[in-house]
Amino acid sequence: MLYQNVAEFLLLNAGRYPQKTALVHGQERMTYRQLNETVNRLTYGLRRLGIRSGDPVGYLFPNSIRLIEIYYALQKIGAVAVPLNTRLIAKELKFLLRSSRCKSLIFAEACREKVSSIENDFPTVQFIIDAKQTHTKEISLYTLFTESTEEPPLYKNGYALSRIQFTGGTTGLPKGVMRTHFSDIAEIISVMMSSKIGATSDETVLIQCPMDHHGGHSWFTSVIGAGATLIICDHFNEQNILSAIEHEQVTYLLLLPPSSYLRLLEFPSFRNYDVRSVRLVQSAAGSTTPEIIRKIYQGFPNCQMNYGWGQTESGTGSSLVLTLEMADWQLPEAASIGKPMPFIEMKILGEDDKEVPIGKIGECIVRGPTIMAGYYDQPKLTEKVRLAHGWLRTGDMMKKDVNGNFYLMSRKKEMIKTGGENVFAQEVADVIRKHEKVQDCIVFGIPDKKFGEAIMAVLQLRKGMSMTLSELQEHCKKYLASYKKPLYIETIDCFPRNDAGKMQKYKLVQKFREKMTIQNKVG
Repeated sequence: MLYQNVAEFLLLNAGRYPQKTALVHGQERMTYRQLNETVNRLTYGLRRLGIRSGDPVGYLFPNSIRLIEIYYALQKIGAVAVPLNTRLIAKELKFLLRSSRCKSLIFAEACREKVSSIENDFPTVQFIIDAKQTHTKEISLYTLFTESTEEPPLYKNGYALSRIQFTGGTTGLPKGVMRTHFSDIAEIISVMMSSKIGATSDETVLIQCPMDHHGGHSWFTSVIGAGATLIICDHFNEQNILSAIEHEQVTYLLLLPPSSYLRLLEFPSFRNYDVRSVRLVQSAAGSTTPEIIRKIYQGFPNCQMNYGWGQTESGTGSSLVLTLEMADWQLPEAASIGKPMPFIEMKILGEDDKEVPIGKIGECIVRGPTIMAGYYDQPKLTEKVRLAHGWLRTGDMMKKDVNGNFYLMSRKKEMIKTGGENVFAQEVADVIRKHEKVQDCIVFGIPDKKFGEAIMAVLQLRKGMSMTLSELQEHCKKYLASYKKPLYIETIDCFPRNDAGKMQKYKLVQKFREKMTIQNKVG
């Protein structure tokens, strides 16, 4: 590959578009030249502090220009970026710092309290705070910016680690996914090709998802790679997002999860804003419904809606253009996750690890230059997901149709075995979401004396609605075999989600399994 460091995209566009706006965050704006020069100044400062190639360096920042500056400075050095979630509590932060063997932690002033509580546990770690003055042993980040904006020597080794990206953690303890420069470069190009963001440098992209997560990271690096303009949102605020769309003439919009678009479209003043510039609406990390698709096309009249699937481990994944016709006619493709993105191969294996026929369900495996190098410091876990010839297990159960579209059925561990039959949670959840009273739902198995496992559904109903078990069962039997219907239901006001928009299903599963176990014992 021509490039061997992801920072080479920044260098390229700083030369091509020096005066073009690269980043916008609130009232702060920065051109490509200014961004590269600031990154250079910080690169010299971090090197002077002793950070070298191969050193894992954590950073704890909300969505901001500073986060991007730190990331590219670390890349130019050849250090390993370790993005950390600002919503972590001190105990979680301590676990991730230890797991990734960080040599330094750079953190925002707002995170000082939680970091201070663990500083003494890491005598070998340098703590660098984003504040002009410090009163403890931390180093001020501001003192590290040198006067020199000259281009420093660039570290070049495409096989070296660029990043340790911890998984979103929807199913338990996070794992440190190793991303190399080559895998992230391939991912950037794949995203640019799939979204056509690289076709022109005139795009203006607004992202609201956290940039310390893989999805947000992938998009901000792809925007920089395309030489486009990035509008940074540090939290979900309908008025701020709509104002930015209108004033900055946003062409690409990325909100997570898909239900976030309903929040935006139902904002009372939505019609007061001009959103005709939006040409692409992108989402992932949750399920779409015909209602969401229709409302998006009504609210953004010039847009195309894209939906994607992927994992931190796979880099990229699959992509689908959701059309208004799919929603109106309720075509099966609307429930799919689309086809593989550029450079990625996907196929489905049965329990014997042989490829299954069209329409049959099995575990999806992926192969391509965007996949991870493995889990950091966890060789046994890495070997469990690796297959011969470069294939990687995803743990996602899928099926494929004759047109090459993939359908996500459930996580492998979420398959429900009830009365000798296998039931895929996602299949049942998709049917339940078709009911006009249901806003969202999750489906999982609970222990049952008669069936081994029984199917349970937890529902988030639309405002003012109620539903009985028999009503839900009758609805399910219109679309599914009777054994797939839920035997238990509960309702909930809203689902817990992490700040990447992913539903934290495991929290509810644990809560309701414990509750139902107690009830069954009492019964």
